[in-house]
Amino acid sequence: MTFQLAGSAPEIYEKVMVPLWFGRWAEALVDSLSLQASEKVLDVACGTGVTTRLAKAKVGSEGEVVGLDINASMLSKARQLADGLDITWVESDAGDIDLPSGYYDVILSQHGYHYFPDKPAALGEFHRLLASGGRMAFSIWDGHSPYTRAICAAVERHISPEIAKKQRSQRETPSADELAAQTSEAGFSEVKTYRQELLIDVPPAYEFVPLHLGSMPIAGAFTALDDGKRNLLVQDVADAMSEYVQGDRLVYPDAVHVVLGYN
Repeated sequence: MTFQLAGSAPEIYEKVMVPLWFGRWAEALVDSLSLQASEKVLDVACGTGVTTRLAKAKVGSEGEVVGLDINASMLSKARQLADGLDITWVESDAGDIDLPSGYYDVILSQHGYHYFPDKPAALGEFHRLLASGGRMAFSIWDGHSPYTRAICAAVERHISPEIAKKQRSQRETPSADELAAQTSEAGFSEVKTYRQELLIDVPPAYEFVPLHLGSMPIAGAFTALDDGKRNLLVQDVADAMSEYVQGDRLVYPDAVHVVLGYN
């Protein structure tokens, strides 16, 4: 499984999904690692670089930060957004990284682990690349939120079961125990997992749903709908999320698992 965006999706992703969703999780993940000035950091599956830029701010001019992603269009956007920052960008699969062994003090990955085609290989690469005594952390969704359940049900009804299955798969994630076992099997020590829940605050469904789906790999299937079907899909989400309406916003709980390990 890979997460590939094309066309205008990376632009929408950065302008909409990062500030409303991923930026908040990124801050929490970076904070969990207590980055220090001059440390060498590798951000795997960096996307448009929100965690990468945060890491660079923490380690400063003496630190070294590399952002790695398999998606060329996401990396292109990351480079633009990091203009003026001393960050190295690498296009690579997470399971076969052409970087030096034992070099990085910290390796992190926000919402990337789920999409690695070969998870043991990716964790093996993390362990190989990490310096002795170094630390690693990644975050992954803890299943579906009320909003993503509503989105997937509406997509199944108005697009197709196959497209809905693709969208649902993004949240069909391992349990905390499974994540800890997989990380330990890769050679990491002192492995810990914890669940982190945030209240997500987004615009109303009629505004947010088109932006959200327009930033996803299924964007083409959504935009191919005629206006009537798109409106019905959005209305289904609005109806399903009615209990989470606060004023002119949708406010609902969502959660991730964070996995920490040491070399």
